[in-house]
Amino acid sequence: MHIYILIAIWFVGIATAAVALFMPVYSDYVIVGVVGWITVGASTGLILYEIKRIRAEDRKKELA
Repeated sequence: MHIYILIAIWFVGIATAAVALFMPVYSDYVIVGVVGWITVGASTGLILYEIKRIRAEDRKKELA
């Protein structure tokens, strides 16, 4: 997956969590907030994995 797409998904997660702050019903706040933070956490992990993969590919290119 391209890192730019993952970064965009990360920002969508942050926006979702921010929207949750303005929800008047607590149960809706919790649901939307949790979805936003899960999105942020998952995309952060995928971004770190993608960076690791790109660095490994660059090392292989240097050795070849």
